[in-house]
Amino acid sequence: MTKTITHNNFPVAQTFGIQAPEKLTVPGHSRPGPLTPKASATYRFRSEALSDVLCWHKGLMQDLHHDGLWMTGPMGAGKSSLIVEVAARLNLNVVQVNAKRRLEISDLIGHNTLLGGDVLFQDGPLTTALRNGWWLLLNEADLVDPGELAGLNTVLDGGPLVIPDNGGEVVYPTPGFGLIGTANTVGLGDSAGLYVGTQRLNAALLDRFWVIEVDYPRTPDEQAILLQAAPGLPAEIIDKMIEVANEVRRLFKGEADGASVEITFSTRTLIRWAYLVQQYRTAPQPMQYALMRALTQRAEPETAAAIHGIVQRLFGETAEQEVHRAA
Repeated sequence: MTKTITHNNFPVAQTFGIQAPEKLTVPGHSRPGPLTPKASATYRFRSEALSDVLCWHKGLMQDLHHDGLWMTGPMGAGKSSLIVEVAARLNLNVVQVNAKRRLEISDLIGHNTLLGGDVLFQDGPLTTALRNGWWLLLNEADLVDPGELAGLNTVLDGGPLVIPDNGGEVVYPTPGFGLIGTANTVGLGDSAGLYVGTQRLNAALLDRFWVIEVDYPRTPDEQAILLQAAPGLPAEIIDKMIEVANEVRRLFKGEADGASVEITFSTRTLIRWAYLVQQYRTAPQPMQYALMRALTQRAEPETAAAIHGIVQRLFGETAEQEVHRAA
């Protein structure tokens, strides 16, 4: 049976809160569906990455291509959240799967199950997304065995999915279906050893993806994010917190002098730190106390000491006093 879906054209500038030509629109659905994410009122879009996602999506809706979208970048940079926030504003459904080494293509397709004495086929995430024209978001896609992911090649060419376990059923992609993989690598493995378990993927598979790099937000964007997360903190404190985060990030990526560190400051960790500083602002040392709970208690002792040393160096002796005054 053909599904009736009402499409809307959404003005880009108004929908995503960015500067864009007034007449520029992007297609979406008139109302949310069962797997449409909830939008975050405080989320800030970055124009370049957003433009790439919207261009890819528009081509899918117009049936101009069937390529997947590969979102690469450091952990916590906002790869998955970008996809989720776009879908929320366009009323798109997103089937999300957290990948793992043992994930098999059959897990994505579906399986037979016993229901009321009958054996029925239950659609998996891939089949569900294909049938309905939804997005399939495969988080940490480079953890999956390369041979299993190669089973996606046919649908990435716009071809049908054949399901032997369901009597050889043939499922053609409904327009709007899109396959998105997020990863810390571009699918070529991790020579730096930062992301254990990542795989070197099949070149033929990767050739079927657009590749978008998502890095941490620019300083002005993170300033705005933190001011919303912790409105009680002075702007000067927030600026210094971002300086700390950026220095730790450079150490993590091997872009700065000094010993490398095994953890880093994602934007979500930075938000957590700011929030906890505000909550613990009457504690004797709120900056260091909150930092331990936000990040460094899961670090090696040497790394934790180094990060707390960065805080001490950048903030000096006045940070805790300024936080206390803000209380």
